[in-house]
Amino acid sequence: MHGRLRLAWLIAAAALATPAGAAQEVSPPSPLQPPSATPDAAALPPSPPPPEPFHFWAELKANARHSRLVETSVFTPTEPGPFRFIPTGHQRTADAGTSLELQNVSLGGEGDLGSGVAARLEVHILDLYNRNPTSSDARIFVRHAWIRFGGKAEALQDARESRLFVLAGMAPRFSKPAVRALESYGMWATAVGRFEMPQLQVGGTVGGHAYWRAQVGKGNPLFFRDTNVLAGDNGVVRTGGSTAPPAYETGFPIFYDAKVDDLDTHGQLEWGVGLGFRRRRPPPTRGLGLDVLGWYFRRRLSDAVHLPGTTLLGDLDLLRGGGYPLPFSGRDKSEGGVNLSARLGRWRLDSQFVRQDIATLVRRGFDAEIGALFTLPGLFLVGETPFGNWIRPVLRVSIIDNRFEAPITYPTLSVDWDWRKYDFGLRFGLVRDVDLTVEYSRHDMIVPVVGTLHPDEFLTTLRVGVR
Repeated sequence: MHGRLRLAWLIAAAALATPAGAAQEVSPPSPLQPPSATPDAAALPPSPPPPEPFHFWAELKANARHSRLVETSVFTPTEPGPFRFIPTGHQRTADAGTSLELQNVSLGGEGDLGSGVAARLEVHILDLYNRNPTSSDARIFVRHAWIRFGGKAEALQDARESRLFVLAGMAPRFSKPAVRALESYGMWATAVGRFEMPQLQVGGTVGGHAYWRAQVGKGNPLFFRDTNVLAGDNGVVRTGGSTAPPAYETGFPIFYDAKVDDLDTHGQLEWGVGLGFRRRRPPPTRGLGLDVLGWYFRRRLSDAVHLPGTTLLGDLDLLRGGGYPLPFSGRDKSEGGVNLSARLGRWRLDSQFVRQDIATLVRRGFDAEIGALFTLPGLFLVGETPFGNWIRPVLRVSIIDNRFEAPITYPTLSVDWDWRKYDFGLRFGLVRDVDLTVEYSRHDMIVPVVGTLHPDEFLTTLRVGVR
């Protein structure tokens, strides 16, 4: 017990000292539990499994990616005299063509430490797709570093939740969907709450079905990034007077919550509250499992936020556009939304509806992801191990509807374009802790005057885990 408590304090210290977070990764889906052998047992809801003991793990992800080349013009006003706008550059696909990439290596530890205490520590190495805001960002950084007193259950999770829990450290917003069946992200999963933040979070159950959440922490700075897997290089810093092009093009950025790079909360303290309802029906129990969470977050934007690897500044300075601003007013930033998760048999739906107000620049929309998990008997043997244990088809639809218009002089016009993104994918469980995800992202990027463009992307990801 003393050893576990010492480990808890070490993780708590790391949580409070960590200056950076990153995107939460999805764990591979577990095969469905087989039906109970007796009708009487099947009629009773199964007991939640005991907490998982603290353990260490490692994970490697390798990718094959093909990104379609698309480009649009960037316009600059002429001076002096009446404004005339001339094309002076381009926004292009961040990295067009076909690439083989070692996306990420991560190391971590998580689980129960005893006496109702749980913790998680996760470090990413070579995390190509989560570098922020440019490809020159840190190659190694801490994703998660938190400790929790009391039990917490995520949406549709078969786990016990305490009447009161307290979580401290680097962790995601409580509104972030815990399940992402594909390796790519939905538009809103990118735009709002993608990265963790240093925070204090509390919550718990109210009666048998209701629960509540509240948190306060350092808000993630407002910046922008491409909607595909690579962030793109926006405002990349060049050293020694070099005129060499950046590693990646700008892509077609949307506003999003970037990674926190320090613990100074001056002007960026964010608070959020939520109230939810759940109806559990864990497999093999029949019936509809349901989880609904309404949430709201708010903070004040800083005048400017310095981010590594870019000459551009975040928050209000980003909206000012180098002297050609967006039509914003004030400095309040808020998001309100509803998360809806449902499970019926082998089918699962995870969706999020969002309305965001960035200094009176309003946008709204949703992500909705539906998939089914089919167990397989093993297609053949590799040695003594069955190969091909499960398959999960997934469809995700994302929509961003911007309720503001950017002037043609704003340097990154894509921030006010409306988007429709459709992700189709299959995830295969090959052997234990090894899976392969094949997915295709179809983009409808609605460009005023020009029409609808399609910066589509194909992605294949091999994930290998070690426990």
